[in-house]
Amino acid sequence: MSDLPALIEPELATLATRPPTHGEWSYEIKFDGYRMMARIENGDARLISRNGLDWSKKMPHIRAALASFPVDNAWLDGEAVALDAHGRPDFNALQNAFDRRSVAEITLFLFDLLWLDGIDRRHEPLSTRRQLLRELLDVVDSPLIRFSDTFDGDPDQLLLAAREMKLEGIIGKRTDSPYRSGRSKDWIKMKCEKREGFLIGGVAGGSFLLGVREEDGSLRYVSDVEAHLSPRQTVALQGRLKPIAESPFAKRPKRNAVWVQPEIIAQVRFLEWTPTGRIRHGVFEKIDTAHNL
Repeated sequence: MSDLPALIEPELATLATRPPTHGEWSYEIKFDGYRMMARIENGDARLISRNGLDWSKKMPHIRAALASFPVDNAWLDGEAVALDAHGRPDFNALQNAFDRRSVAEITLFLFDLLWLDGIDRRHEPLSTRRQLLRELLDVVDSPLIRFSDTFDGDPDQLLLAAREMKLEGIIGKRTDSPYRSGRSKDWIKMKCEKREGFLIGGVAGGSFLLGVREEDGSLRYVSDVEAHLSPRQTVALQGRLKPIAESPFAKRPKRNAVWVQPEIIAQVRFLEWTPTGRIRHGVFEKIDTAHNL
């Protein structure tokens, strides 16, 4: 028997572009929510964010559900998620729930068990830890706490299905791996990202300010993305950008920037469009030399 740790840092997945070819792996949905570690001790539960912040007061319903677990102590790993009408994770709804302090319907999906009743389980294989977690959740009756199921099948087909369902992606985990805090290659994430070209309307520091043309010809701001250009590429692009005095955007972003004629297209990959017409998690890929105006 050991003392329950005050804090355990989460294991983080490494971004991958293709499934691994060696080892035994299981795959889960990549939930689009807030990562949460749950600490339970003597009927008291706490929710700890990925950055080590105590979020217990932000989610009192989930905290109460965890406190009712039939355990003396435990550490659990999961994701707080808001589900849409089709049962899909909706990150914007999650943000709105916290902004409005209306969190009663947020669900905690649990996918790992690190500690249970005085025993540190982190050195045990993932498959063993998840079996213990499933057995625990089988005796817990709460719609707010769910088990994150795994899916059989070819991971490429799973990723395709996730894309068709408009999910964020999938997570792959080595079934024989222990739990290691920090970034790990035993956990991988493959995202269902979108790719589009956007007009550069300004430059601020090392970022491009991007926009799209509306039907009336106006330029609508959609996001900033870090440029990630080599020195040679930077010099070449500077020779093509044409500075202008005023912002070309219909609604000027609240940024100090060098405004430019919106003629150069940046190819960007991103997760999704938000309801307000912005792109989320945009990552610059390249300057589109084939379709610039």
